[in-house]
Amino acid sequence: MARQPQDFANFLADLDRVCPQGDNGSLPLTFVTDLDIAYADARVLALHAPIISVADLTSLAEDLKVLRSDYQQRLQEYLAQLPGDDPLCSPVSLFGTMDYGRLETAHTRTLAWLLNDREHGFGFQLLKSLLLSLVEGRQIVLTHVDKVESEYLVYCGPAFAQGGRMDILPEGRWEELGNEASWRLVIEAKIDAEEGEEQLSLYDAWLEHCPQPAQVLRVFLTPEGRQPKTSSAEWQVLSFVKLASIFRRAGGLQDRPGYHFLRYYLTGVLRDVCRLPVPISSNCENPYRAVDYLQSV
Repeated sequence: MARQPQDFANFLADLDRVCPQGDNGSLPLTFVTDLDIAYADARVLALHAPIISVADLTSLAEDLKVLRSDYQQRLQEYLAQLPGDDPLCSPVSLFGTMDYGRLETAHTRTLAWLLNDREHGFGFQLLKSLLLSLVEGRQIVLTHVDKVESEYLVYCGPAFAQGGRMDILPEGRWEELGNEASWRLVIEAKIDAEEGEEQLSLYDAWLEHCPQPAQVLRVFLTPEGRQPKTSSAEWQVLSFVKLASIFRRAGGLQDRPGYHFLRYYLTGVLRDVCRLPVPISSNCENPYRAVDYLQSV
């Protein structure tokens, strides 16, 4: 009996789990091509120099079938613990409806709005949750937020070819062990684009000569949490997955006016930016990625 298309999709999804992944987080096409060649050669040369036999592939498929079943069961257990309005269960992506799911400015402006005290009704709860995550282990109490700006223009003189715009710049004060101090948070986000020439070095120079002294937190926000290339300073890497997890853990927001906006925004972050199989269901095509994410949060 011929195998159904979904059987092949499951088989490749299983291989994607156990084999090295490509830069884009999916099974490299070259691997699929090599596997097809090896399978054809094995049938022709089985009596002389078998590479991969039909029995080998059949055995591998059975093992992966057991693995898939185990992950689907674990996924069901995790999903049973999620509230019905969790972003992981939503089919609606806020920006995906406009094909803006990976548009950087849509995300940075939205994040600046969410971190600020706006009509969403969250106050500075999300900013506080982010700061506590970035300084994990320190005993800080947020006492005041002076501003949260997006696309903040910086210029460091003729030494740099041009100025730049910081994606998100919040500033304020916090108390730590009885002492109050100023803090400054710089967030630079990249989804598909690369850094501009000397981009983060420009921001470093501006921060170094900023007339208002403060404890500085530098955050480089990307889908995979990669390291920046244009700075030697201490930039903390933060993935969009981790950011979504920080926001998902912020409690007491369900009765605020902006709750469903936040819910649909996080659905879009997880699906469009992080490529998670959202909405997550027990029979999703890639239960491995879903289980790995749910375990991490």
